[in-house]
Amino acid sequence: MKDSRRSIFREDAVRRYLEGREKSILPRLVSPRTFIYLWFLLGLLVMSSIIAWFTKVPVYASGSAVVVHWKSKKGTHEGIVVAAFFPPQHFSSLRTTQKLFLNFDARGDRFSHSIIAVEPEIISPDAIQKQFALNSQIVQQIAGPSAVAIAQLEPIPENLSASAYLGSVGDAKAEVGSQRIISLLPLIGQFFK
Repeated sequence: MKDSRRSIFREDAVRRYLEGREKSILPRLVSPRTFIYLWFLLGLLVMSSIIAWFTKVPVYASGSAVVVHWKSKKGTHEGIVVAAFFPPQHFSSLRTTQKLFLNFDARGDRFSHSIIAVEPEIISPDAIQKQFALNSQIVQQIAGPSAVAIAQLEPIPENLSASAYLGSVGDAKAEVGSQRIISLLPLIGQFFK
């Protein structure tokens, strides 16, 4: 007697179908070339994060600078110097031998000198006017109590005498520390300060 339940499909086709169902086939969402590029981008992100973590950039305090005639309280320095006035929060960061970057002209030429003295306390604008014999117009540019750093003026780039600069007002910047680059990134940086 013949098999009454004979399939309309060939046995070979049914076998291949069943074998195909047993294999797990993953869909090709990403081509191999794109997959390599994504790993490369991930590697670049990790490397740049490591560099941003270990690299530090300087932090500067900004203030005003005035060329004055000055004599130190100990009598070790006397002459024409630059008195730089910084906000009080930078008082603890100012040290002798730090670089002071000065700009006295509109061209933006900067020159740097080492700090030779830092006043031992924060000084009021009235005390600054008396100590450095400044006129009231210059003192008005000093907003409030200030930390004072003194730097040697010479050598001067334009080969002028130091007395030619006496009374000049300019901008001063002093390096007061450093911070990691990663702390400068928006959103992420707040967690690394």
